[in-house]
Amino acid sequence: MSEALIYIIGTHSTETKGGISSVLKAFEEGFHNLNQSFKRINTHNDQKNRLIYFFIAWVKLVYHSLKHLKSRRVYWLHCGPWFSMLRKFIIAISAKILGGEVVIHFHSPTLSKYTQSKWGLFLVKCFLIPANKVVVVTPWWKKLLIEKGIKKEILVVANPLSHKLFNFAEQNIDDKKPIGDIVNLVSMARLIDGKGTELIIKTIAQLPNVHLKIIGDGPLKSKLKQLSESLNVQSRVDFLGWLNEEEKSNALMSSDIFCLPSIYDSFGVVFIEAMSLNLPIVAFNNGPVADIVKPHVGIVIEKYDVAHLKQGIEKIVRESGNYRLNGKPEVVNNYNPTTLTKQVISYLIKQ
Repeated sequence: MSEALIYIIGTHSTETKGGISSVLKAFEEGFHNLNQSFKRINTHNDQKNRLIYFFIAWVKLVYHSLKHLKSRRVYWLHCGPWFSMLRKFIIAISAKILGGEVVIHFHSPTLSKYTQSKWGLFLVKCFLIPANKVVVVTPWWKKLLIEKGIKKEILVVANPLSHKLFNFAEQNIDDKKPIGDIVNLVSMARLIDGKGTELIIKTIAQLPNVHLKIIGDGPLKSKLKQLSESLNVQSRVDFLGWLNEEEKSNALMSSDIFCLPSIYDSFGVVFIEAMSLNLPIVAFNNGPVADIVKPHVGIVIEKYDVAHLKQGIEKIVRESGNYRLNGKPEVVNNYNPTTLTKQVISYLIKQ
């Protein structure tokens, strides 16, 4: 498509778990499907030493850039929290020195926290000095950056659903069975602080007819298992670990409600994955999540506690007919990975 050489720079899309890697994988597949060439530079890998891996990535980027010094080069940098931003800042400065154009794509929910202090906002503005353009994942983020005095051109582009799940959703806009006496709840996240998994377990202790499947893994797994045992709900909580796409789809399709009251999400790809299978959503209104979990596809609770989460789950159970046909059309209309990839490519190559 474009004559510009596009560098996609970020965490490894297949050897690292999490939302950013899933998003990058979907975009990369979109680039291939659209015959848009790109150069992939992996700056982080969960399985490798961070400093050595980053240094090798930087050397690769500089070497490849020097080989194409006369070409137009666009560096699309995908940013997580501070250490990720530090790595990308080094890349951005290098890219600018080598005559490239820099596009910063923010993914981390910690960006909001950084902008709340004078020094944090100052550092964010310094970080953006080498950037030509910025990408954010929901309108909430664009509004925040504008309010904080960021003067860069900003594109809002949603995170895409994986091509496989999107194709399935597009071809199977069918009904979902009504919720029975036993409610099958599912959650999916890295098991870390802020994702709300602990709150879900505490809540189902007050909902004896609810069974919970947890897709994901992380440092809090042992603690969460101990919590389920202390609350005597271990027989109703299944820890499934990370699943491949087929296993994940099966786990979601056999569930009634998707629940993730996360306070640590900038978007939440897992929400659109669940919506693509017509699962109603219960989430926490942490700002950008409300851009994704709209009233016709689920509920965002306003207070982060057991009482409000319990009420949200009970409301979905009572009114499930109001939600169960709405998820897939929402995904098909708004999260088409090919459409979103075209939008990004157009923005990257625009002069």
